[in-house]
Amino acid sequence: MNHQRLSATLLVLVALITGCNSSQVSLYSDNTMKKKEYNGVKAYKKGEFEEAFNYLEEPAALGYKSAQYTLAFMFLKGQYLEQSTKLGMGWLGVAAEAGVENWSQQYDTFYTAATTHEKQEIDAIVAVYIEQFGVKAQNMTCRRSTSPRRTFGEIKIDCNKHDGIVTVHEIQTIE
Repeated sequence: MNHQRLSATLLVLVALITGCNSSQVSLYSDNTMKKKEYNGVKAYKKGEFEEAFNYLEEPAALGYKSAQYTLAFMFLKGQYLEQSTKLGMGWLGVAAEAGVENWSQQYDTFYTAATTHEKQEIDAIVAVYIEQFGVKAQNMTCRRSTSPRRTFGEIKIDCNKHDGIVTVHEIQTIE
């Protein structure tokens, strides 16, 4: 009887904790996030930007690099989202953690063209995004795919989430 009471108490406690806008999650499917990321990139390539954002928002927040990279350009170009160099560079900066040379070169090109004030804003937002959406923060490992098949003619980045609790941060869509 005490075991049942303890189980019921724990169940109520878990319900209270999860119901109080707690932002820590461990219930996700890595395969589901990879599918959302893939479908988001695919929609983006077709010019279906709203659909792309809807697919990409969650995997980007959970640290999936191709989703982050695609969101960067949606912000930089103002595709479905309000154009924002600052937010776009934040996403491009955190996506660059994947170590893709082309992504880092694009980041460096935009950064070099920025004013001193813009560089300060970019540095600040990239630091925040790495703290919130980076590989360490989201318990991820990312590497180039060893598969000879490429996604959309580009290098494919395989990201995998590891077990453990992570904090999910809401994606800011307006500066």
